[in-house]
Amino acid sequence: MSDHESAALTAWRQPTSVRRFTTEQWTDALWGAGQHRCLARLSYRIEDAGCADACPEPAWDLLTSARYYPSFLQVRVAREIRHLHRILRARGIDFLLLKGGAYLSAGFPFARGRGMNDLDLMVRKSALGEAEAALRAGGLVTATLNDYDQHYYRTWMHEIPPLHHPERGVEVDVHHRILPLTSRLNPAPEIMWADAIALPATPGVAILSPPDMLLHTATHLFYDGAILDGFRDLLDIDSLIDIHAIAPDYWSHLLERAASLELGRPLYYALYFARRILATPIPTATLEEARARFAPGALVRPVMERLVTRVLPPRPRTARAAPVSAWLLYLRSHWLRMPPGLLARHLGRKGLRRFAPDSPAADWPPP
Repeated sequence: MSDHESAALTAWRQPTSVRRFTTEQWTDALWGAGQHRCLARLSYRIEDAGCADACPEPAWDLLTSARYYPSFLQVRVAREIRHLHRILRARGIDFLLLKGGAYLSAGFPFARGRGMNDLDLMVRKSALGEAEAALRAGGLVTATLNDYDQHYYRTWMHEIPPLHHPERGVEVDVHHRILPLTSRLNPAPEIMWADAIALPATPGVAILSPPDMLLHTATHLFYDGAILDGFRDLLDIDSLIDIHAIAPDYWSHLLERAASLELGRPLYYALYFARRILATPIPTATLEEARARFAPGALVRPVMERLVTRVLPPRPRTARAAPVSAWLLYLRSHWLRMPPGLLARHLGRKGLRRFAPDSPAADWPPP
């Protein structure tokens, strides 16, 4: 373990290493995993490696007690899926489960311990209006939004404003594509629908194909602003590769799929940083091909490598945070989501809302 590496990261990469952890390293590991809300996942990682007996009793008690809350959240999400299926099935509306809801419904082992505060699903754009009306008729509501935010969601975004049922508490994000309409990347949702995998237990409900599932997670992490709190998404990428890469031609299919969906750049970042940070077993030839086809230029690449490695992985408890790097990545996420003119107006309006909330210009007119 490097002096500059978090013990939480070491424990994930090499769970057998916990047999040699000192008290100080355990303190650092638990702190780092707690900061990234992955204590429960780390507990299963250690247990699956046969190393639970190596954990000091207080540490193991903390790790295993962290499992209860994610389990509760998953019960809520599973219940919400059943409600949404009943509502949308009655209207003949099919939908795709995304991210955590998909992992849970597919029974992926790495869903154990994974927190799920919301439920992401995707419907076809042609069914979006009817789906929203059906969900509202079924008791789901949206938080109060001003005119500007309503316009922003419905004109430029890849989803409608978040919904929730007042008594069930799960936020439901209904997508019609995986990136905003204003994004520099334009993955066609109909291509993803064509290869979606139906869930036999719930007719009309499907999940993305294995390559698309990884591409969506990579895109969410590196292009949709999630990178500031994205270590759990990187764990998802590592785990998706672990269960899917055994398929014949997985890597070649993944690269070609990224090209057809225009998602080569986020795939390159996902492969590069999963291997660098988590030691994910990605073939060198695959990474080299991804670099040749999809990597940024020689000026951008080292900048991204420095920023991401300072922000994404857990840091040692005694290490300083990297707020400047985080701020630059935050700006990058907005730059990728909007053209310059729209971005300037959007950030200007957000600034007015923060510092001059009573100004009419803070909410209207729309961009």
